[in-house]
Amino acid sequence: MLKHFPQGPDGAWKTGQRVPLDGRWADQYGLVTFHERGATFPPCIDRKGECAYRYLVEAVAAA
Repeated sequence: MLKHFPQGPDGAWKTGQRVPLDGRWADQYGLVTFHERGATFPPCIDRKGECAYRYLVEAVAAA
């Protein structure tokens, strides 16, 4: 069960929020990166000072 909820538009997760699930996440520009559950979403890569909004592309089961 998730303790946190998306704070971005259309159910997106924002920079600074905790990653809810292990998996591949896409930002609003289409850049797909892997993030581990419990980590914090970083800001946009190569876009200083801009907030990133991320959507889950593929969940990965924990090993």
